[in-house]
Amino acid sequence: MLFLTSIAVSLLAVIITAPSTSTVQFSWYTESAVVCKVYIYSENTSKELSEATPSVFHSMEASELSPDTQYKYRIECDATKAYIQAGSFSIPLNPGNNFSFVVYGDSRSNPRMHAKVAEAISKKKPLFVMHTGDIVYSDERLDDWADFFQATVALGNALFFPVIGNHERTAENYKRFFSLPGNESYYSFKVGELLFIALNTNERFDSYSKQYKWLKSLLSTEKAEFTVVILHHPPFSYGPHGDSYYVKNFLVPLFEQYGIDLVISGHDHNYQRIVCNNLTYIVTGGGGASIYKIKDPSGIASSFEGYNFVLFEYNSGVLKGICYDINGHEIDSFTISSH
Repeated sequence: MLFLTSIAVSLLAVIITAPSTSTVQFSWYTESAVVCKVYIYSENTSKELSEATPSVFHSMEASELSPDTQYKYRIECDATKAYIQAGSFSIPLNPGNNFSFVVYGDSRSNPRMHAKVAEAISKKKPLFVMHTGDIVYSDERLDDWADFFQATVALGNALFFPVIGNHERTAENYKRFFSLPGNESYYSFKVGELLFIALNTNERFDSYSKQYKWLKSLLSTEKAEFTVVILHHPPFSYGPHGDSYYVKNFLVPLFEQYGIDLVISGHDHNYQRIVCNNLTYIVTGGGGASIYKIKDPSGIASSFEGYNFVLFEYNSGVLKGICYDINGHEIDSFTISSH
């Protein structure tokens, strides 16, 4: 588990993102401007990264790492070591036939509740965590990012893969604090036999756009046992935002044409599982923002009006999803088998 020393002022949280299978970025927040060092070590490796100038928001990159290797890290700040935090991580590439990951979203506006969701997630010990967007209320406001870091102290032992929500539309600080594959606005990565595609529904994705062409090329060339799409705006939703017209009209036909297995979104602050043309759509927007009502549950396979996250367990050809509330109670479960 991530730990803090018992001092009056402490380093608050570390988020670890990975632009490749050999590089990670550590981003963290301290309550006052300090200079920090990051120590990374495994059975065969040790690295030391140092900052040159004091800061409140910190980002440092470590390269030449090996995937599927368990690394430990320690962050110390100032010569007195008054700030210290430690944890562990691995960069998943081929983690075997049995692993888990978590997806949640819409954590903005309520750091106290977001912290409870993060703590509940950490108890499941996922290999990595994905976020469906609306991470903060406003990308431009550093106070919102400080709240985000304070709320996610429990997530320092897993890589973090977010997508851009409408509240991060400009994504200036998003790209400062997160280092992600590809162009970072939209990207893909593979873990074992699972292909993950993170889309940005805040920039063009019509059939003439770069994002659409990139997606179509990826789907036509990259093969996987399961293909999972993560995006912010839901193509189908029975919450107040409803269906995203453009996602449904431009992207759903591609999802169906190329046999996508699972589409996960946020935006509506609740949980929904919808099945359409044999494709499973999940809305998980219960990460901290105020909860939205379900307008009409008649077309939903399962729904929940409350804070939530979804744990996915992959086990040799079967992908099982389990929705939990913040108290660890199971709300819904479902399985998807490989084609």
